[in-house]
Amino acid sequence: MIEIKINGTVYKKKFTKVEWGGGIYGSSRKLNVDFPTSENINVNVGDNVEFKLDGTETLFKGKVFTVEKNTDRKNVNFIAYDNSIYLNKNFFVKNYFNRVPSEIVKEICGELGLEVGRLPKDKVKCTFPAINKSAYQIILAAYTIQHNKDKAIYSVFCDNGKIEIADQGVLLEDLELDSYNDLRSTRYSESIEEMVNQIIVYKTEKEKQQIIDKVANEEDKKKYGLFQDVVEYTKDMNNIFNARDMLKGKQSYANVIANGNPDLIAGYSVAVKEHDTGLIGSFLIKNDNHVFQDGDYNVEMELIFDNVMDKVELEQKEKKKKKKRIYNFVEGEGWVDEED
Repeated sequence: MIEIKINGTVYKKKFTKVEWGGGIYGSSRKLNVDFPTSENINVNVGDNVEFKLDGTETLFKGKVFTVEKNTDRKNVNFIAYDNSIYLNKNFFVKNYFNRVPSEIVKEICGELGLEVGRLPKDKVKCTFPAINKSAYQIILAAYTIQHNKDKAIYSVFCDNGKIEIADQGVLLEDLELDSYNDLRSTRYSESIEEMVNQIIVYKTEKEKQQIIDKVANEEDKKKYGLFQDVVEYTKDMNNIFNARDMLKGKQSYANVIANGNPDLIAGYSVAVKEHDTGLIGSFLIKNDNHVFQDGDYNVEMELIFDNVMDKVELEQKEKKKKKKRIYNFVEGEGWVDEED
């Protein structure tokens, strides 16, 4: 049974359709609810909303952003987002110097009035400017720096109203989706449209560019042709590892509809056995959408094969250009230097 609490008032069995979902790349979890006007549920923009099922803890906690009333359909719809929406909606001007990632998260969330939950151990100090960047981009920049050091894959999400950083791709234990019992439909595809099979590492010295290294997937180059990108050398990163991170092979995607299970949410990996397409293995849930309608519960998911972190390109501090000195001979004064 669905239970939705609006500003402390609990409503049950009153909804035409409920959708609850989210994704791993910067998107907030969303609750989309339809109900008949005859149910006389009081909901307004700005109301606090919680969502759960029988036998579960609170699955969603957020705020109503949109309310729509339709007299033709005699229907009311409202949409709510969890607190991570504020990370996408607020932009800052910051300049960080030797700050650990957890300090950056706490500072940003403090300015937004958001609670902070679990954070991983700090392993780096961050120095970067963030001009007109969203809170999400700033936090992700800090953990991109940490990822460049430890290769862990970090994800920003909201749990019970608190902003947290988690390891992405943890396998859901004791849960396997089998085509005979759990999967309702499957669509599987492969593509090389996003392929990058060679990275050139270059360095800038005295305003001149010099190629210093190259990382490539020779097998993919031979089979599919050359798809090349470039990355600038920076002394505080492992540039070869970073270049290898940028390589992208053949991309495989699967879209499945499974029987409803609240554990199937973006950021986790799930075991799948789909016998007709041969989709067998563990796959990362990129997006999920849980649908409750007419007594049925299913979950639509996009699965991806590679666990890749959502990273931001770090801004570089502008280097001061050295000023030339010009020396002129002035009668009575000798040689005088002037700035160019």
